Amino acid sequence: MLTISKPLSAAQAQNYHKKEFTSKEQSYWGRGEQIPGAWHGRLAGHYGLSDTVGEEEFARLSQGQHPLTGEQLVRHRASYQYERADGTTVTSATHRAGWDATFSAPKSVSLTALVGGDERVREAHRESVRAALNELERYAQARMGGNHPARTTGKFIVATFEHDTARPVDGYAAPQLHTHAVIFNLTQLESGEARALQARSLFASQQFATAVYQSELMYRLSRLGYEFETGRSGAPEIKGYSQAYLDASSPRSQQIRAHLEKLGFTSKASAEIAAHATRDRKQILTPEEVLAGHKKIAAEFGNQAEHVVAQARARAQTLEHPIPANSAQEAVTFSRDKNFEREAVVDERLLMRDALRRGMGKTLSRRYTRILISASKRGNSLPSIRKPIRRESFSPLRKP
Repeated sequence: MLTISKPLSAAQAQNYHKKEFTSKEQSYWGRGEQIPGAWHGRLAGHYGLSDTVGEEEFARLSQGQHPLTGEQLVRHRASYQYERADGTTVTSATHRAGWDATFSAPKSVSLTALVGGDERVREAHRESVRAALNELERYAQARMGGNHPARTTGKFIVATFEHDTARPVDGYAAPQLHTHAVIFNLTQLESGEARALQARSLFASQQFATAVYQSELMYRLSRLGYEFETGRSGAPEIKGYSQAYLDASSPRSQQIRAHLEKLGFTSKASAEIAAHATRDRKQILTPEEVLAGHKKIAAEFGNQAEHVVAQARARAQTLEHPIPANSAQEAVTFSRDKNFEREAVVDERLLMRDALRRGMGKTLSRRYTRILISASKRGNSLPSIRKPIRRESFSPLRKP
């Protein structure tokens, strides 16, 4: 799934880059090597970024500057303090450097890739993250200031960092494949003028991007011989794992869940607070210690990851990969009927989200996009959708 953080200040972003994003302790399966990071987004090429993420380029972008020349692209004021009429002192907000968008693989996928040792699963995660970011970028918008509406640009710049472990709990760092995608507060108008991002468009696209990531991942893994079922949280999980093993490999989730139950809260905001409140003090473990912990728990539950990988490899040898006829068309039609049942105006991202969930893993997400756009222009395959989708404003679709 995809989670998006609150805005990061330049100082926070640079501190995370140095101590968290590139830390070798976040990639034990990489045998303790520092995480280099990779650039993504249309603006990365525009600014000449193609190699790994460098500290100086990252720092400049967090300040709204050109990553290579240091030219100030987005104007912002430094933080300052002032006193209210009641005598209280207020510190103004600092420049928003960007947002940490984190793509987390389902626990069964992490176990298959890391404990089961199938590197192809890890690559499928990377490709799925890239596909989701591509879709998220299409809805990037620029803040125009004042009462002017935001303008869709379809451009941003992102630094991605892949991690494979969760925060340690009682000395155990569980396997957890996830990618931090730092979306910088920068976009560009057609005129070439740089502008700050409108964050609202990112959060409005969050569920849609989650559906893209999960659908892309399931599609790729199914072609490797893996089968799926719906997990406890509603997300797809690879078949072959007991719930007891998944829970034992998710101590952080259990820790947060127990804290929420104790307090009697269930909201997403409460979960975020609980995640901070229950964090153990950071421990620096050696790769050998972490891997030994993973193997110990795996052995206690019968080495399920090894069996799942072996069965998938055997299944893939005889597996055919036909795309179900009209599966994407059926999923889009289902989404249309569901969303237009009570609403006259529907955001296209909601249509795509529900279509992807309906046809989870049957084909690549871009096929759904093509069908939706084509149908909205022709008005014959999906008769309730007749208004062409205007990409410059991604205006909602309407009933005729």
